[in-house]
Parts: sequence; C-alpha cells; structure tokens
Amino acid sequence: MWSLPSVASILSGTYPSHHGTGLHNEVLPSEIRTVPERFSKAGFHTVGLSTNPWFSADTGLNRGFDEFDSFSIRSLLSEAGPMKILSFLKNLQAYSAGFSTTKRKHSPDFLFNEVVKQRLSELATSDQPFFLCAHYHGVHHPYYPSPTFRDRFSDLLPLSADDAADIAFQRTEDPYQEIAASCPYSEEEWGAIRNMYDALLFQIDSLLYRLIAHIDDLGIDDETIIVITSDHGDLLGEYDLLSHKLVLHDALISVPLVVRGSKSFPERDDQLIQHIDVLQTLMQELNIPTDGMHGVNLSEESREFTISQRGQQTMQKTLDRVHEFNPAFNHDYVYSGLTTALRTRDWKYIQGDEEAALYELPNEETNLLDVYPDRADEFNTRLAEWMQEYGQPLYSDKRSKFSSTVQDRLADLGYVE
Repeated sequence: MWSLPSVASILSGTYPSHHGTGLHNEVLPSEIRTVPERFSKAGFHTVGLSTNPWFSADTGLNRGFDEFDSFSIRSLLSEAGPMKILSFLKNLQAYSAGFSTTKRKHSPDFLFNEVVKQRLSELATSDQPFFLCAHYHGVHHPYYPSPTFRDRFSDLLPLSADDAADIAFQRTEDPYQEIAASCPYSEEEWGAIRNMYDALLFQIDSLLYRLIAHIDDLGIDDETIIVITSDHGDLLGEYDLLSHKLVLHDALISVPLVVRGSKSFPERDDQLIQHIDVLQTLMQELNIPTDGMHGVNLSEESREFTISQRGQQTMQKTLDRVHEFNPAFNHDYVYSGLTTALRTRDWKYIQGDEEAALYELPNEETNLLDVYPDRADEFNTRLAEWMQEYGQPLYSDKRSKFSSTVQDRLADLGYVE
C-alpha cells in the first residue's frame, strides 16, 4: 500500500488490481473515467494541486482537471509570492524545521496550504461549483516535526523533544537500510520515533484547521463538502518494519477519514469504509453518475468487507533496495506476487501467490489459517468471487516520464536514489 495505487483508486473509484496504477501499470489506463472527468462533465470546475510526484501528469492522474499544478519547493515559492514567503519564514519554527540547512528536514506544507487557500479564495468568487483535490506532503519519513510541535507529547518521553526529533530523523531517513537490519532499535528509540510521528500528525492537523477556518471565513462553508483523509499509513515497528509498500498491516491500510458538509454521509464511526466509497457516496448525493465505479453508496448500504492490495513490482523494487544493504534479507510477512487483504470488522485474510494468512483482529501476528480452515476456505471463496467481478486488470503500455526536478523530489521522499 503506497501513494500511487491509493490516489489512483481515490481518483478513479476502482480497485488497485483493476486500474493497476502503481502495481502493473505506471500510468492510469485511458479506459478508466476519472472522478474529476465526471465532475467536469457535471458542470464543476475541477482543480488539482499536489506536492506528491505520484499525483501528477506523469502518472495520468491529472486527467480531468481543468487546472492542475504539481509543485516542487521552487515552484511553490514562485506560486506563493513574496508575502506568503515572508509568512512562511516567520513560521519556520511552527511549520517547518526552523533554521536547519538540511533540506529533508523541511516541510512544504505551510506554503502549500497558503496556495490551496488562495485557490479557494479565487474559486469562491465564481458561481460555478468546483471540485478541488489537494495532496499535501503530510506525515512522511523522515520524521522531523517542527520545533513548535515536537514537544506536544514529549512529556511521555525520557529524553528531550529535540533529542527525540534527531533520533527519529536519523532512524527514518533511509528506511530501506533500517529494514535490511530489521530495525534493531531500543525501546527509547522506538518511543522517540512514534512520539515524533504523532507530533507531525498534530502539526498537519493544525494546518488543516487553518484551511477549514479559511473556508468558513470565505462564507462558503454551508455549501462546501470537505473530505480529509490519507493515502496510507506507516509501519512503526509492526513486523519489525518501517515505512510502507511491503505488507498489508492495519497500520498502513486503516487511515483517518473526516467528512463535513454532506447530507447523506453516515455518522457511524464503526462502519467499514473504503476510499472509493467516500466519493461514490458524495457523487450520488450530488447526482453525478458513478457507473463503472466500484464503491458503495454508504447512505444506502453497508460494506461487508474491504479490499487492500500490494503489487509484485512494488514489493520487488522495495526488496531490491533492501537487498543492497542485506542480500540475505527475508521476511515471513512479505508475500510474493499480487497480495490482497480481505478485511471484515473482526478478521483479515491475506493471500499472495504462494502464501496465505488468517488473523483474528487486532492480532496480526498469529496466523490462524490451520486453526480455522473452514473460515479460511470461506474467505478464499469470497476473495475469488470478488477478484472475478472487480479485480480483473486493465493494462496501460504508457510509461511515466519524470523530469529531473521530479526525480529530485522522489529522492527527497526516499523512493529513488
């Protein structure tokens, strides 16, 4: 589970093994109608803004946006203008790394948030309805919260917030090297990593609060539906792993979801929901056609199970990087081939090419496949039926072509060398 297949599912309303983007495809297949294309046809002005190179024209995920901008730090500075840059400099301590000269310690999210607010101000002056999708940098390794927020939970630590931030940065700067060594950290180091991760969450929450307050100040809050979610989580020691892309643990696939302004979205917080359900429900509330999408309308029905997937290519590229540091690395929880997790409220069934596991949640370490063979057979049958109906793959022969600037950005995120 990682950004590209997750964002592709959000913007296509289809499952990963079907659209294949970030699994067996580098670019979203042209046969799939995107969510922004559907909004645009319904008369909405569509705007896409991104600081993540995977959500870009290079992967075909800009399709359907009337306006689309994928930002690097340099282009953000240009877009923001002098006054917002001055505001960013004043807020270095609160929303970035302070006066550190280490580029990877800094976050673009304050400037990006200002750009998103400016676009919203412009859109609010028009009578035309709009659909805006903004992808923030968010909580991404290496973890290094700002000086203002890093001590938010530091009273739970036996060391200072600054020392904890330095440990978290050092241990998560190259997750491949750390995974290769099986993340041999002390309890104090794990505590520092998790504490700084939580501090980063609080930091991005603060920015989103400012964004929502701006929407309210514009006077469009009564007629605006806001959706806040994440493309994936991160492992923080589960299975002795960091980062994402190798397994389908709940730490990766269970993400926050906040919806405000919908008249039909269910208020229950114990319901099984997928990203593709969110937009399907909201689009049907707005009378926008959703034919060909794979979600359910949550105002009319409940989901029996969720599906998460990780591709063979994703796994192999990650393992190739790990094997550079430890050629003998092997892991019991990393399955070969296309790996799919079928999750109910109480159970998770995971199937790869040659391996399978059954977990009674929240325990995801004790494989009960041989203890409950009938239940495992039931899940295997349900997964096969689901794959036949929804999981059949589409293929695209288009290749993503990242510029040198985007390659640098992907290196900053730890995806390429």
